[in-house]
Amino acid sequence: MAAAYKLTGGRSSVSGMTATVFGASGFLGSYVVNQFGKVGSRCILPYRGDEIQMRKLKPMGDLGQVHPYQMSIRNIDEIQRAISESNVVINLLGRHLETSRFSFQDVNVSFPAVLAELCAEQGVERLVHVSAMGASTDSPSAWLRSKAAGEAAVLEGYPEATIVRPATMFGDEDRFLNRIAKLTQSLPFMPLVDAGATTQQPVYVNDVASAIFWAATTPETAGTVLDLAGPKVYTNKQIHDFVLKKIDEPNNAFDLPPSIGNAMAFAMQQLPDAWMTVDGLKLQGCNIVSPDGKTGFEEMGLVPTAMEDLVDRYLVRFRKKSLFVDENEVVKQPQS
Repeated sequence: MAAAYKLTGGRSSVSGMTATVFGASGFLGSYVVNQFGKVGSRCILPYRGDEIQMRKLKPMGDLGQVHPYQMSIRNIDEIQRAISESNVVINLLGRHLETSRFSFQDVNVSFPAVLAELCAEQGVERLVHVSAMGASTDSPSAWLRSKAAGEAAVLEGYPEATIVRPATMFGDEDRFLNRIAKLTQSLPFMPLVDAGATTQQPVYVNDVASAIFWAATTPETAGTVLDLAGPKVYTNKQIHDFVLKKIDEPNNAFDLPPSIGNAMAFAMQQLPDAWMTVDGLKLQGCNIVSPDGKTGFEEMGLVPTAMEDLVDRYLVRFRKKSLFVDENEVVKQPQS
């Protein structure tokens, strides 16, 4: 049980916990694995594709503590083997883009339902399922609707599961602020739809990982929902303007009528790994903010990180002018 875990040692200690983390190769995954690895936990990391994607995770635990495991979410026997030795299971899997092989239903609903049932059958102590802030059965976004259906399926199979709903996450490797900066420099104009009317409350990815670890090791969170958001609310236009100011680029945003935006998104989504889709455009029109106005970190004693405190360190690579010059005036002399 959680009370028996030793969570104060370092990576070479033994916490007594074995955690299976589905989706560990993704953006949030490496931060979650680090949270478990740094207290001496054994981590089993199911994946599909090339093993090279998992190599970055090896240093996050002591020698022999991080175990990549190649499997398919369509093979029940392989899922059972992935969780058979674990007392904690974390599900981070979730697709933002449907493909011919994997739909929203496959990844966001069917797999979590199977996983929850198997966790209950095998007596897994804690299951944490990561959904998304704004998940709702009546959302205009199919992705958010599938996330809501996934939550219901998990709780049906494993009522004591903890549901975590993060807002849009930012961090060094994000596909949020980095993407805005890259597209702004690559496109003649940046298409936006209703950017001044929709709001977001972005949350730092490592804060979310800390909350997931806290939920997995705190029995009182069983059967609860954690809405996780950053300390500030912005409109999409404010976020775009904020990025452009940080990288010192002229504002090339263009507010498109929804009909033209949908036509562009439909054309873009025919490309592999499309950065814009019709459903993504609908998601862009949804308010992704905490429903109760709180950040969700209060009970953990954690103060969430604001974008302004962090993004300079990774958006600087997009800045063409010297850091020592602002508006053609030297603002900071380089040290000799």
